[in-house]
Parts: sequence; C-alpha cells; structure tokens
Amino acid sequence: MSDSAFQDWLVSDSWQDYKQQRAIREIESSLDGQRAESRALRSQLSRLQGSLEQRLNRLIRSFDAFVELSDLRAELAGFDDSARVRYKMRQVLAFRAGAVSVLPSAFEDVDGYWLAPAAAGVAALTRGDDASVDLERAVDRDHRRTALLLLMSGAAAEARWVNSAFPELLADTQVTAAERAVWVAAADGQLGDAALEVVAARLNALVSGLGDERRGDLDRWLSDRIQATPVTGLTSTADRKAVAALTVGSRLAALRDWAEAPTEKVAESESRAALEALLPGLVDEGSDEEAATLRRIAELRAVIDDREITPAKRWSDPTELPLTLLVADAFGEAPGLKALARRVLRERLLAVGEALRAQTDVPDPQEQTVAIDGQSIRVRANGAMPADLTALQQAMEKRYPAPAPKMWQRYAWFAAAAALLLAALAVPFGFAVVLVIAALILGFVGVRRIFADRVEVNERNERIRAAQERADKAVEQERKSLAELSRRLEETRRRAPEDLTALRAALAS
Repeated sequence: MSDSAFQDWLVSDSWQDYKQQRAIREIESSLDGQRAESRALRSQLSRLQGSLEQRLNRLIRSFDAFVELSDLRAELAGFDDSARVRYKMRQVLAFRAGAVSVLPSAFEDVDGYWLAPAAAGVAALTRGDDASVDLERAVDRDHRRTALLLLMSGAAAEARWVNSAFPELLADTQVTAAERAVWVAAADGQLGDAALEVVAARLNALVSGLGDERRGDLDRWLSDRIQATPVTGLTSTADRKAVAALTVGSRLAALRDWAEAPTEKVAESESRAALEALLPGLVDEGSDEEAATLRRIAELRAVIDDREITPAKRWSDPTELPLTLLVADAFGEAPGLKALARRVLRERLLAVGEALRAQTDVPDPQEQTVAIDGQSIRVRANGAMPADLTALQQAMEKRYPAPAPKMWQRYAWFAAAAALLLAALAVPFGFAVVLVIAALILGFVGVRRIFADRVEVNERNERIRAAQERADKAVEQERKSLAELSRRLEETRRRAPEDLTALRAALAS
C-alpha cells in the first residue's frame, strides 16, 4: 500500500458509518442513511451507459444491494461499541502517522473484542505510558492479532510480539500474508535484530526438522535453481556420464559464484509498507460476530458505486509454502531476504555443493562409438579400432559391388567385326561396302563397351573414396571430441574441490 493510500485510510470518515448505525438503532424512522445511498444510486444512474436492458440490470442490482445494505446496517446496530473501537483505533494510528494532532484518551472495553484493549495499549505506548495491563488483556483474547497490530503499527517490535506474529512453520502449510510481511520486514532489518533472530530461528527449525524425503526435495530444488553453462563443442555421441559430470562441475562453479557475489545494500525498503498494507484489513475485519457482515457490506458498496468487487487484502490470506519462498529468496534480488535465506540454508547449500563435487569424479572415457554407414566404429585417442575399419571397408565394398567382368562381350563384338571384314574380301564390291560398314559399327560398339566398363569402375571407386573420406572425417571429429572431453573432465576434477572450499568460505562469512 502506498503512503497516500495508507493516509487516506487513516483519515477516512468511518465514524459516519458509526453515526448511521446508531441512528438506525435509536430512531428506526431515520432516513439519513437511505438518503445517502439514494444519492449514490442517482449518481450511478446518471453515469450508466449501454443498452436499456443493461442499464436496467445495473439499476436492479444496485437497488437490491441498497436494500440488503440497509438491512445489514440495521443488524450491525448491536455492534455500536465495536465500531467505536475501530474508529478510535484509526485515530490512534492517524496520530502516530502525523495525520491528526489529537490522541484519543478514553477507551471503553468491549466484551470479548481483542481490539478494544489492544487499541488502548497502542495509545498508551504512543503516550509513553505503561501499556502492560491493556496488552495482557488483549493477548488473552487474541495474542496473534495483538502482536500483528503492534508490529504493523510500529508501536512495538520486541521478540515476544514477533514470536506471536510469526509462529512455528510447517512445510505443508502455506505462509499467511501477515507472516510473510513479518518475515520480509525482519529480513530487511525493519523490526530490529531481535526480530531477525526470531524469524531465523523459526526458519532454521523448519529446515532442520525436515525428513529425509523432504530434505532431498529441498536439495534438488536448490540444485535446479543453479544455472549451469550448457556443454558445447562435443559430438552427440560423447559419453553421457562424462557430459553430466561437466554439467555438474559448471553448476558447482555457478554456486560458488553466487555465494561469492556481493550483496548490495538498499537505501530504502518497501517491507514497512507491506506491513502497513495489511493494517487496514486487521483493524477493519471486526469481531468474529460481525466480520462476515462487514465484508458483505463492502461488497454491496462496490455494487452500488459500480466498482469492481475486489476482496480486501486479509492478513490471514495464504501466500505460498515456506520452503518455496525460502528457495526463491535465496536466488532472488532482495538483499535482506537473500542474506537470511543463505544463512538458513547454509547446511543444505553445502550438502548440495558436496554432492555436486562427488558427481564430478568420473573417469575419462576410453572410447566413443560413432555410426558410419550403418556400422558402429569405436574411436579411441589414437583413432578408430582397426577391426571396425576393416568391417567398414567390407561394408562399403558390399554396398558398392564391382561390376561383373564383360571381356567376352568386347571380344564378341571385335570378332564379329573381323569376320565381316574377312567376308567382305570374298563378295562383290557392293556387298563388301555393306559388310565393311557393319564391321565398323560392331567395332565402335566394342570400343564403347570398353569405355563404359571403365566409367562404371571409376564411379564405384569414387563412391568408395568419398565414403572413406566421410568416415575418416567422422572418426577424426570423434577422436577430437574424445580428447576435448578428457581435457574438460580433468579440468573439472581439478577445479571442483577448489570451488567447494570457496563455497564453504563464502557461506561462512
């Protein structure tokens, strides 16, 4: 809540509601409240836009709300004394904030209502008087709300009140808005050293009391929040365990950098404003008997004023699980919360660091396997395994088989051509010319066959050579990847103990 909003709440005319309630009780025929609501209805009607049906529906809703509101205010007539207490409590808070110059002096008690003695106690503290009797009576009625009022108003911040406002935490129970506000304010130093120690003790008790399964979950959450540098520059066939060790080493180094990063101090914190934002809801929620009615009245007023109905922020609203908040704080940007989370999670962070260091103890892989043309080739530091290369060569030759010998076809063509030439010597000239031409054609076909066979052999040899080049390139790439992986693993194993030592030192400071 902004300062202006808080000031508006402090000086708002809530006493007018009280006077209307008393008028309803004393003079049932009084129409002061109804006239005020009627004016609101007329004002809203003048602003209504849209179709006739829409305007009519809005008017009906507003009229129904007006009627119900009148009935509810009549019901609250019996809580006139409680309304007076809330009004005076606002006056006390307004005086503390400098919004008014007069501090209420007399406070009448209301049977069973915690705010009556609590308001008297805050007023006494503001005057510098002894407030012990009033505060003890308020504590007997509701120790949690009394403690929250003292902390939110800034009237007191002793460990006793922080203990009541920030009770023991349960891992499976969400932190309330008030507990979170006290948590944040204490972490930022807004409530003093004693409050910080109380909150830290509660968080320490939560973490130390976790069972093995929940403790393991917390360690995994912490590890997952550490951003590791992606492993690049290796082939996809690199040993998975070795790559995982590199990732773990990077995460350990990042954890060290996080722990060693300086925590910047902020000049002004919003934690006090977060506490103040819950103060109106705490004061205005009313006693147990009238709380539901007061909430309904707020909703009806929103309908009459044609405003969106937004539930008031309540101090008891759940926020998030404590461990989730603690992990988020540890890796968040708020300096106070980060420092407190680091302090509480120190042992778990060290456990995470030790686990990460242990996972870097992975031996260098001796070989990697790469698939080439459907064949698995084992590659070591000195190259591929000879047996695998032989098998690959055989597979290539099988994939690109040598052409079948066709020498007899060549000889057949040349033999036929020679026979035709010999026949041409024994026939008349005209037939001889025909036979010579036929012999030349057969010879040409034989020559073409020779060249075709050579082209086929050359193409096969070229395919095998290209496949061998690809295989050699893949093997060399895999060999370099293996060498690079071994180099990085050695560096990771060397640096991991140093990172863990530095992490211990950083968390101890």
